Amino acid sequence: MNILFLNDSSLLSQGLASGFSPTDNIRYLPVRLPDWENRLLEMLRTWKPDFALAEGVSISTVAGKLFPLLRRHSLPLIYWAIDDPPDWRRMSRPLGRGASLVLTPAQECLSLYQREKIRALYFHFACNPAFHHPTEPSLEYACDLLLAANYYTSYAQRRIGLETILTPLSSGPFHLKVFGNEHWLANTDHYTLPPEIYQGYLPYEQLPCAYSSAKIVLGLHSVIDSPTMMSMRTFEALGCRAFFLTHWTQGIENLFKNHVHLVWSRHPDETLELVRFYLNREDLRQKIARQGQEEVYRNHTYQKRIHSIRTFLEKI
Repeated sequence: MNILFLNDSSLLSQGLASGFSPTDNIRYLPVRLPDWENRLLEMLRTWKPDFALAEGVSISTVAGKLFPLLRRHSLPLIYWAIDDPPDWRRMSRPLGRGASLVLTPAQECLSLYQREKIRALYFHFACNPAFHHPTEPSLEYACDLLLAANYYTSYAQRRIGLETILTPLSSGPFHLKVFGNEHWLANTDHYTLPPEIYQGYLPYEQLPCAYSSAKIVLGLHSVIDSPTMMSMRTFEALGCRAFFLTHWTQGIENLFKNHVHLVWSRHPDETLELVRFYLNREDLRQKIARQGQEEVYRNHTYQKRIHSIRTFLEKI
């Protein structure tokens, strides 16, 4: 297949792309580039993609120009609605209407797409074992606790995770490092971190090294009640064989086993108790981290994800 990615984000280049066959031809044309229209027209003239693929907000600002152009040249669009379910009405539904197929990590959204007569398939995040694996640890990222996540004000349920996981640990005696956007230092919620905890933005290429350098990797999710949706960091951290501590969500419980593949907390006090316990039990941390990696390598790789929908892709 000839596949045109309309973005070059790490989620696509280091993640999704790894799921395709070596015989597939993948090219990238980020529509954020100022000359994307001319470049796309030239590409369509010299190379015939079987379909274009985009994820999340990457095409939201150019949809008005992109959709007519794709229709005019009969190029199907696959839209990966990575912000379902909270952004389904605001983003996924209008963008999905311009796509030949929508992929959603939120299983409960399938009925919503069906109601709107939008063709959709369940398709979750995953890991890429060629990238998401343990590396040599680095002193730059060494710490007791590490969180790689941006601060968002738009997801109400994410605040529950903050209060469950981060709040009790940010004022404790632990060596905590948080990487992400600068909203951790200033936001409209007035939820901010001390400058000594906030470490700036983490280049995605450094993610495996960072995860390999921390004793405990923390997880935050924007959705708690979805049966499937969770942060993509879950699969990535487990792939890197990190000991992963996160707050409870329905999706986490449905896909993983507590104290077997990872560990979840339901309350700030429980978070403190779990951290104190596992920081003193390196043997258990390593055992759970190894079992978590085995689980995602066995069931949650992008190769397996693409294999599950390849028949649909070939018919687009």
